[in-house]
Amino acid sequence: MPTENERKDVQKAMAYDLIRIFEREPDKTYTIAELKDLIDAYITGVQQ
Repeated sequence: MPTENERKDVQKAMAYDLIRIFEREPDKTYTIAELKDLIDAYITGVQQ
């Protein structure tokens, strides 16, 4: 079982990765459904 610090590191890494995805198209506006799909794809490892 991961420690609390390891869990926080994973959360920070995920947030950073998602920021990098959003920065690919800085002028794009995402709908709630698109954000859910991006996060779901990130979690399951599907390439966008």
